[in-house]
Amino acid sequence: MQIILLFLLTAVPALFGQTKLDEHFNTFKGTMAIYDQKSDTYTVVNEERAAIRYSPFSTFKIPSSIIALETGTVSDVNKILEWDQQKYPKEDWWPATWAGEHNLKSAIKYSVVPLYRRIASQIGTKKMKSHVVAFDYGNQDISSGIDNFWLGGSIKISALEQVKFLKKFYNGQLKASSKTIDSVKSILIQESTENYTLSYKTGAGYPGKDRKYALGWLVG
Repeated sequence: MQIILLFLLTAVPALFGQTKLDEHFNTFKGTMAIYDQKSDTYTVVNEERAAIRYSPFSTFKIPSSIIALETGTVSDVNKILEWDQQKYPKEDWWPATWAGEHNLKSAIKYSVVPLYRRIASQIGTKKMKSHVVAFDYGNQDISSGIDNFWLGGSIKISALEQVKFLKKFYNGQLKASSKTIDSVKSILIQESTENYTLSYKTGAGYPGKDRKYALGWLVG
């Protein structure tokens, strides 16, 4: 099994077998951390940036989904979920895929932000903090608000820490039941064939107030 993390979303063809992955980044500032579990080795592009913490944005939906299921806030991945439409009214930039009913499976697929904000509020600060600390997730800081700390807020994580978290997740080393872990693994699958399975979550947002540059993640 191979765990891949791509920090800056760029077109990177034929990743494997390439000796100079950094050439694919061109002028983009980014990093890539690839962990090969079979050989227990890392391939890292831009090691300095790989160690810098940034907001996880929607990639936090991976631990958030685990916590939601583990605390019983969400009973299973197929349960229809709702959010408070008065607290989170529809905004012009929302994609059409957010409309209608969603369960955890579709919510993570389409990255339905208001639904996950509602789930985080239902989990509550105490339980959320406890699990984030137990997972050793980034700087473990959720102080900027229970329903937005991962959206450019207080919690930060580096690319290498994302890989560290994913290793624990896929190897069953997180403090969560095997049922929960298996459920979240299933909803992260994006593509599956006889030869491979791709499982990942994207995330994106503006790291600065000027919104001059956007930050993109792909982890899985």
